[in-house]
Amino acid sequence: MEKDQVLFLSGPLKERIWGGTYFKDVLKITQSEEPIGELWSCSGHEEGESIILNDTYKGKKLSEVFLNHKELFNNSKLNDFPILIKLIATSDKLSVQVHPNDEYARLNENQYGKTEGWLILDEKEDSSLVIGHNAANKEELITYIQNDDYSHLLNEIKVNKGDFYPIPSGTIHALGKNLVLLEIQQSSDVTYRFYDYHRKDKNGNERPLHVQKALDVTSFEKYDFNINNIDDLKTPILWLNQYFEVYYYNIDKYLDLVKGNEYLICSVIEGSLKVLGEEMTLGKSFILTSNCKNIRIKGKGKLIVTKSLM
Repeated sequence: MEKDQVLFLSGPLKERIWGGTYFKDVLKITQSEEPIGELWSCSGHEEGESIILNDTYKGKKLSEVFLNHKELFNNSKLNDFPILIKLIATSDKLSVQVHPNDEYARLNENQYGKTEGWLILDEKEDSSLVIGHNAANKEELITYIQNDDYSHLLNEIKVNKGDFYPIPSGTIHALGKNLVLLEIQQSSDVTYRFYDYHRKDKNGNERPLHVQKALDVTSFEKYDFNINNIDDLKTPILWLNQYFEVYYYNIDKYLDLVKGNEYLICSVIEGSLKVLGEEMTLGKSFILTSNCKNIRIKGKGKLIVTKSLM
């Protein structure tokens, strides 16, 4: 098999106010003392591009290869790579956010909307998430905001390692502190900050909020997804939605993947796996292109496979 049937990727690290030293102290992939919060392990987004590491396309941006070599991506009609995968590590809680759907985002931001999913890879006893809210309608939501009554508005839940949380556009959500997770999302960087706990920066200023846009896009449907844990799955299917499909494989010695013309994004979440002789560990992603019809992935580890439907 030619190595160009598989694209190995290197993605950028992102400094975040809520980040920490995980990528320096645990993954040992940076020496930066700044608070790093994210590794964009598979990205064609202009705010942080993955670079191809191997053979013919070595050194090229993923967006460039996606645009100019459609044969590798099932002859996609899109101009922009549609999926963004991040490894996230939090040391403080994130702001409470909401993301728009495609229609609103195209009209107001000239980007995709943002539906995403979170797979919890590590947590501590005090780790939690905010998902959903308790307002029945927009008027009630505005009243909660005017009263600064976020403790009653927001739905906070405890998390467990291995839990997977679907976050469709329109869902109010926030990551808590001391979490490590894989985020699979539409390739969009549109975030409307709804509430930030009145935190102040070093200059004594609160970060700007986007309350009106958040009100425009917030859903009032009850969050009623079943929260699957990867250790309890009876099939590899983790989540199916209109934008992408997510699968989970626990590999003991090897996994033989047989596929058609689709391209698949593979992300290692635990252990060590070998793909065409390349060692892949936590934080690394690679793409099985349309030219790759079958492949054996060797080793002992856990793998998330994402298939774009866009």
